[in-house]
Amino acid sequence: METAVDTFAFNSWDLQGEFNRIIRQQSSLALDQLQSVTASQLDGIHEARKCFKRLRACYRLLKPSDKLTFRQGNQFFRDLSGQLSGLRDHQVMGATLARLCKVDAALVVDPLTAELVGLLSRREREAAAQASLQVVPVADRLKHFIRQQGQAGPIPFDFRALSLGISTTYAAARRGWKLARRSGEDEDYHYWRKHAKYHCYQMQLVTSLCPLPKTAMADLDSLCDLLGEHHDLAVLASRWVTPRQGNRWLLESLSAQQARWSRQTLKLAKGLFPRSPAAYGHWFARRWRKAVG
Repeated sequence: METAVDTFAFNSWDLQGEFNRIIRQQSSLALDQLQSVTASQLDGIHEARKCFKRLRACYRLLKPSDKLTFRQGNQFFRDLSGQLSGLRDHQVMGATLARLCKVDAALVVDPLTAELVGLLSRREREAAAQASLQVVPVADRLKHFIRQQGQAGPIPFDFRALSLGISTTYAAARRGWKLARRSGEDEDYHYWRKHAKYHCYQMQLVTSLCPLPKTAMADLDSLCDLLGEHHDLAVLASRWVTPRQGNRWLLESLSAQQARWSRQTLKLAKGLFPRSPAAYGHWFARRWRKAVG
Protein backbone atom coordinates (compact mmCIF):
# COMPACT_ATOMS: atom_id res chain seq x y z
CA MET A 1 0.00 0.00 0.00
CA GLU A 2 1.32 3.42 -0.95
CA THR A 3 1.87 5.70 2.00
CA ALA A 4 2.44 9.41 2.52
CA VAL A 5 6.13 8.77 3.18
CA ASP A 6 6.59 6.54 0.11
CA THR A 7 5.45 9.33 -2.20
CA PHE A 8 7.19 12.22 -0.47
CA ALA A 9 10.28 12.33 -2.66
CA PHE A 10 11.19 13.70 -6.06
CA ASN A 11 11.63 10.75 -8.42
CA SER A 12 12.82 12.52 -11.57
CA TRP A 13 14.70 15.66 -12.62
CA ASP A 14 11.44 17.21 -13.88
CA LEU A 15 11.18 19.39 -10.79
CA GLN A 16 7.97 21.16 -11.82
CA GLY A 17 6.25 17.85 -12.58
CA GLU A 18 7.48 16.29 -9.35
CA PHE A 19 6.55 19.29 -7.21
CA ASN A 20 3.00 19.28 -8.52
CA ARG A 21 2.75 15.49 -8.20
CA ILE A 22 3.73 15.72 -4.54
CA ILE A 23 1.06 18.38 -3.91
CA ARG A 24 -1.62 16.18 -5.50
CA GLN A 25 -0.58 12.97 -3.80
CA GLN A 26 -0.15 14.37 -0.30
CA SER A 27 -3.55 16.09 -0.58
CA SER A 28 -5.22 12.86 -1.74
CA LEU A 29 -3.50 10.82 0.98
CA ALA A 30 -4.67 13.32 3.61
CA LEU A 31 -8.23 12.99 2.32
CA ASP A 32 -8.02 9.18 2.48
CA GLN A 33 -6.85 9.43 6.08
CA LEU A 34 -9.67 11.79 7.06
CA GLN A 35 -12.25 9.51 5.49
CA SER A 36 -10.97 6.65 7.66
CA VAL A 37 -11.74 8.48 10.92
CA THR A 38 -14.41 7.12 13.25
CA ALA A 39 -15.30 7.82 16.88
CA SER A 40 -13.17 4.83 17.90
CA GLN A 41 -10.35 5.31 15.39
CA LEU A 42 -8.70 8.74 15.29
CA ASP A 43 -5.31 7.79 13.84
CA GLY A 44 -6.31 9.20 10.46
CA ILE A 45 -6.41 12.69 11.99
CA HIS A 46 -2.77 12.47 13.06
CA GLU A 47 -1.72 11.10 9.66
CA ALA A 48 -3.68 13.78 7.78
CA ARG A 49 -2.06 16.52 9.86
CA LYS A 50 1.38 15.10 9.00
CA CYS A 51 0.41 15.33 5.31
CA PHE A 52 -0.58 18.95 5.88
CA LYS A 53 2.83 19.66 7.44
CA ARG A 54 4.57 18.12 4.44
CA LEU A 55 2.42 20.21 2.12
CA ARG A 56 3.33 23.36 4.05
CA ALA A 57 6.99 22.39 3.72
CA CYS A 58 6.45 22.18 -0.05
CA TYR A 59 4.79 25.57 -0.25
CA ARG A 60 7.56 27.05 1.89
CA LEU A 61 9.97 26.22 -0.91
CA LEU A 62 8.14 28.92 -2.88
CA LYS A 63 8.51 31.59 -0.21
CA PRO A 64 11.49 33.43 -1.82
CA SER A 65 10.35 33.06 -5.46
CA ASP A 66 6.51 33.08 -5.42
CA LYS A 67 5.26 34.70 -2.24
CA LEU A 68 1.59 34.74 -3.26
CA THR A 69 1.39 31.01 -3.94
CA PHE A 70 3.39 30.34 -0.78
CA ARG A 71 1.04 32.41 1.38
CA GLN A 72 -2.11 30.89 -0.10
CA GLY A 73 -0.98 27.27 0.17
CA ASN A 74 0.69 27.62 3.55
CA GLN A 75 -2.31 29.39 5.09
CA PHE A 76 -4.80 26.93 3.63
CA PHE A 77 -3.12 23.86 5.09
CA ARG A 78 -2.35 25.65 8.33
CA ASP A 79 -6.06 26.40 8.71
CA LEU A 80 -7.04 22.80 7.97
CA SER A 81 -4.58 21.49 10.51
CA GLY A 82 -5.79 23.99 13.08
CA GLN A 83 -9.39 22.82 12.65
CA LEU A 84 -8.30 19.32 13.69
CA SER A 85 -5.88 20.16 16.48
CA GLY A 86 -8.38 19.79 19.32
CA LEU A 87 -9.15 16.21 18.35
CA ARG A 88 -5.58 15.09 18.96
CA ASP A 89 -4.39 17.40 21.73
CA HIS A 90 -5.69 15.39 24.67
CA GLN A 91 -4.44 12.13 23.21
CA VAL A 92 -0.97 13.61 22.66
CA MET A 93 -0.89 15.07 26.17
CA GLY A 94 -1.94 11.73 27.66
CA ALA A 95 0.83 9.94 25.76
CA THR A 96 3.35 12.59 26.81
CA LEU A 97 2.41 12.17 30.47
CA ALA A 98 2.64 8.37 30.16
CA ARG A 99 6.19 8.64 28.75
CA LEU A 100 7.15 10.98 31.58
CA CYS A 101 5.87 8.46 34.12
CA LYS A 102 8.17 5.83 32.62
CA VAL A 103 11.13 8.14 33.16
CA ASP A 104 10.08 9.20 36.68
CA ALA A 105 8.46 6.21 38.37
CA ALA A 106 7.52 8.28 41.44
CA LEU A 107 4.89 10.06 39.36
CA VAL A 108 2.96 6.82 38.91
CA VAL A 109 1.90 6.80 42.57
CA ASP A 110 1.30 10.56 42.74
CA PRO A 111 -2.48 11.12 43.15
CA LEU A 112 -2.33 14.41 41.25
CA THR A 113 -0.75 12.65 38.28
CA ALA A 114 -3.46 9.97 38.35
CA GLU A 115 -6.10 12.70 38.48
CA LEU A 116 -4.57 14.42 35.45
CA VAL A 117 -4.40 11.12 33.53
CA GLY A 118 -8.11 10.61 34.18
CA LEU A 119 -8.97 14.15 33.11
CA LEU A 120 -7.04 13.87 29.86
CA SER A 121 -8.66 10.51 29.14
CA ARG A 122 -12.15 11.94 29.65
CA ARG A 123 -11.39 14.92 27.41
CA GLU A 124 -10.05 12.56 24.73
CA ARG A 125 -13.27 10.52 24.77
CA GLU A 126 -15.37 13.68 24.56
CA ALA A 127 -13.38 14.91 21.58
CA ALA A 128 -13.63 11.52 19.84
CA ALA A 129 -17.41 11.59 20.16
CA GLN A 130 -17.45 14.88 18.23
CA ALA A 131 -14.83 13.83 15.66
CA SER A 132 -17.09 13.62 12.62
CA LEU A 133 -18.43 17.15 13.21
CA GLN A 134 -14.93 18.55 12.73
CA VAL A 135 -13.52 16.09 10.21
CA VAL A 136 -16.31 16.37 7.62
CA PRO A 137 -15.93 20.11 6.88
CA VAL A 138 -12.15 19.74 6.67
CA ALA A 139 -12.52 16.85 4.22
CA ASP A 140 -14.98 18.90 2.15
CA ARG A 141 -12.53 21.81 1.91
CA LEU A 142 -9.78 19.41 0.93
CA LYS A 143 -11.94 17.86 -1.81
CA HIS A 144 -12.55 21.34 -3.21
CA PHE A 145 -8.81 22.06 -3.17
CA ILE A 146 -8.06 18.82 -5.02
CA ARG A 147 -10.67 19.65 -7.69
CA GLN A 148 -9.20 23.13 -8.11
CA GLN A 149 -5.70 21.72 -8.48
CA GLY A 150 -6.94 19.38 -11.16
CA GLN A 151 -8.40 22.27 -13.14
CA ALA A 152 -5.53 24.71 -12.69
CA GLY A 153 -2.22 24.71 -14.48
CA PRO A 154 0.93 23.43 -12.74
CA ILE A 155 2.67 25.57 -10.15
CA PRO A 156 5.95 26.81 -11.70
CA PHE A 157 8.96 25.25 -10.01
CA ASP A 158 12.61 24.83 -11.00
CA PHE A 159 16.05 24.45 -9.45
CA ARG A 160 16.33 28.15 -8.65
CA ALA A 161 13.10 27.98 -6.61
CA LEU A 162 14.26 24.77 -4.94
CA SER A 163 17.69 26.13 -4.01
CA LEU A 164 16.36 29.44 -2.71
CA GLY A 165 13.59 27.73 -0.77
CA ILE A 166 15.81 25.16 0.89
CA SER A 167 18.40 27.78 1.80
CA THR A 168 15.72 30.03 3.31
CA THR A 169 14.31 27.22 5.44
CA TYR A 170 17.79 26.19 6.56
CA ALA A 171 18.43 29.81 7.59
CA ALA A 172 15.23 29.88 9.65
CA ALA A 173 16.07 26.58 11.36
CA ARG A 174 19.59 27.80 12.11
CA ARG A 175 18.22 31.06 13.50
CA GLY A 176 15.83 29.06 15.70
CA TRP A 177 18.73 27.05 17.09
CA LYS A 178 20.64 30.21 18.00
CA LEU A 179 17.57 31.79 19.61
CA ALA A 180 16.82 28.68 21.68
CA ARG A 181 20.46 28.28 22.70
CA ARG A 182 20.64 31.87 23.85
CA SER A 183 17.29 32.25 25.62
CA GLY A 184 16.23 28.73 26.61
CA GLU A 185 12.62 29.94 26.25
CA ASP A 186 9.88 27.53 25.20
CA GLU A 187 8.65 29.87 22.47
CA ASP A 188 12.11 29.93 20.87
CA TYR A 189 12.30 26.14 21.00
CA HIS A 190 8.87 26.07 19.38
CA TYR A 191 10.08 28.33 16.57
CA TRP A 192 13.15 26.13 16.11
CA ARG A 193 11.04 22.97 16.09
CA LYS A 194 8.74 24.24 13.31
CA HIS A 195 11.51 25.31 10.98
CA ALA A 196 13.73 22.30 11.68
CA LYS A 197 10.77 20.10 10.71
CA TYR A 198 10.21 22.02 7.46
CA HIS A 199 13.92 21.68 6.73
CA CYS A 200 13.77 17.94 7.40
CA TYR A 201 10.79 17.46 5.08
CA GLN A 202 12.47 19.45 2.32
CA MET A 203 15.60 17.33 2.63
CA GLN A 204 13.44 14.21 2.35
CA LEU A 205 12.05 15.57 -0.92
CA VAL A 206 15.43 15.81 -2.63
CA THR A 207 17.45 13.00 -1.11
CA SER A 208 16.44 10.38 -3.71
CA LEU A 209 17.92 12.58 -6.46
CA CYS A 210 20.70 14.25 -4.53
CA PRO A 211 21.78 11.86 -1.77
CA LEU A 212 22.60 13.69 1.42
CA PRO A 213 24.87 12.32 4.16
CA LYS A 214 22.97 9.51 5.92
CA THR A 215 24.31 10.49 9.31
CA ALA A 216 23.11 14.07 8.86
CA MET A 217 19.64 12.90 7.80
CA ALA A 218 19.42 10.56 10.80
CA ASP A 219 20.56 13.35 13.13
CA LEU A 220 18.02 15.73 11.61
CA ASP A 221 15.23 13.19 12.21
CA SER A 222 16.41 12.75 15.79
CA LEU A 223 16.56 16.49 16.33
CA CYS A 224 12.97 16.93 15.15
CA ASP A 225 11.78 14.11 17.40
CA LEU A 226 13.52 15.60 20.43
CA LEU A 227 12.20 19.09 19.71
CA GLY A 228 8.72 17.60 19.37
CA GLU A 229 9.06 15.95 22.79
CA HIS A 230 10.32 19.24 24.25
CA HIS A 231 7.31 21.06 22.80
CA ASP A 232 4.80 18.50 24.11
CA LEU A 233 6.24 18.84 27.60
CA ALA A 234 5.99 22.64 27.35
CA VAL A 235 2.34 22.41 26.31
CA LEU A 236 1.58 19.94 29.09
CA ALA A 237 3.18 22.25 31.65
CA SER A 238 1.53 25.45 30.43
CA ARG A 239 -1.98 24.11 29.85
CA TRP A 240 -2.44 21.30 32.34
CA VAL A 241 0.07 21.50 35.18
CA THR A 242 0.94 25.10 36.09
CA PRO A 243 -2.62 26.25 36.95
CA ARG A 244 -3.19 23.29 39.25
CA GLN A 245 -2.48 23.35 42.99
CA GLY A 246 0.10 21.17 44.73
CA ASN A 247 1.73 20.00 41.53
CA ARG A 248 5.35 21.01 42.20
CA TRP A 249 6.55 17.41 41.94
CA LEU A 250 5.11 16.94 38.46
CA LEU A 251 6.27 20.37 37.30
CA GLU A 252 9.83 19.67 38.47
CA SER A 253 9.82 16.35 36.63
CA LEU A 254 8.62 18.10 33.46
CA SER A 255 11.35 20.72 33.74
CA ALA A 256 14.07 18.13 34.33
CA GLN A 257 13.03 16.12 31.27
CA GLN A 258 12.85 19.26 29.14
CA ALA A 259 16.38 20.13 30.23
CA ARG A 260 17.59 16.69 29.12
CA TRP A 261 15.96 17.12 25.70
CA SER A 262 17.46 20.62 25.42
CA ARG A 263 20.99 19.36 26.01
CA GLN A 264 20.59 16.64 23.37
CA THR A 265 19.11 19.01 20.77
CA LEU A 266 21.88 21.56 21.23
CA LYS A 267 24.49 18.84 20.87
CA LEU A 268 22.95 17.61 17.59
CA ALA A 269 22.57 21.15 16.24
CA LYS A 270 26.31 21.79 16.19
CA GLY A 271 26.75 19.26 13.41
CA LEU A 272 23.55 20.14 11.53
CA PHE A 273 23.84 23.92 11.22
CA PRO A 274 27.57 24.67 10.91
CA ARG A 275 27.34 26.74 7.71
CA SER A 276 26.07 30.25 7.21
CA PRO A 277 22.92 30.39 5.02
CA ALA A 278 24.97 31.66 2.06
CA ALA A 279 27.56 28.90 2.47
CA TYR A 280 24.79 26.35 2.78
CA GLY A 281 23.27 27.51 -0.50
CA HIS A 282 26.62 27.05 -2.27
CA TRP A 283 27.09 23.63 -0.64
CA PHE A 284 23.66 22.43 -1.75
CA ALA A 285 24.16 23.72 -5.31
CA ARG A 286 27.48 21.87 -5.57
CA ARG A 287 25.92 18.61 -4.41
CA TRP A 288 23.06 19.05 -6.84
CA ARG A 289 25.37 19.70 -9.80
CA LYS A 290 27.40 16.63 -8.88
CA ALA A 291 24.24 14.50 -8.72
CA VAL A 292 23.02 15.80 -12.10
CA GLY A 293 26.42 14.93 -13.58
